[in-house]
Amino acid sequence: MDQPLAPDLVVYDLDETLTRRATFTPFLLHAARTVAPWRLPFLPIWVMAMIGHKVGLWQRTALKTFGMRLMAGRRGPAELAQVAESFAVSRGFLPRAQRAVAEDLAAGRRVIVATAAFAFYARPIAMRLGIHEVVGTHWDGEGIPGGNCYGPVKLARVQAWLADEGLAREGLRVRVVSDSRADAPLLDWADEGWFVNPSARRVAEIERRGWRVVDFRR
Repeated sequence: MDQPLAPDLVVYDLDETLTRRATFTPFLLHAARTVAPWRLPFLPIWVMAMIGHKVGLWQRTALKTFGMRLMAGRRGPAELAQVAESFAVSRGFLPRAQRAVAEDLAAGRRVIVATAAFAFYARPIAMRLGIHEVVGTHWDGEGIPGGNCYGPVKLARVQAWLADEGLAREGLRVRVVSDSRADAPLLDWADEGWFVNPSARRVAEIERRGWRVVDFRR
């Protein structure tokens, strides 16, 4: 049997694909503790806002904007740079994810992180794994220009990154690695989709989509 072709470009999601846990609420708490401890009592308001999102009262972009303003104020990425660095140090990674990234980098593949997380704090997290290129959600201190880097928007941002880098999609073999069905547009666009850590009830669905099931927890 022929061996599958190795990818030239590998695109990793961040939250719960590389990291052990989601990052946004932990970042909000870390930012509040670091730059505005008086905001910590607002945490129950944030919890209620997340519940509101679950029942359809908030869109993701509006929710994230509210969370940043509530817990970190109107500070921009430059003002939050040191907060982002100290937050990155405390992030834990899934064991197999670390090995997969190391293998990709050692093989000379181009590796990027594409995430709905804010790029200003996702970048130092990614750099701890040796990944220097991040496509993420933008924060300007007031709002989220261009919207949340999520679902089809994430695919469009990755395609824009390819264009900016002068890379032709037709000349690349691409692998996308994610734990989220929201990344279906990106996984379908890839030559090789890896869906990591699915629940048992989702495995059949994932395999029907033609994606590979991978366990990054061991």
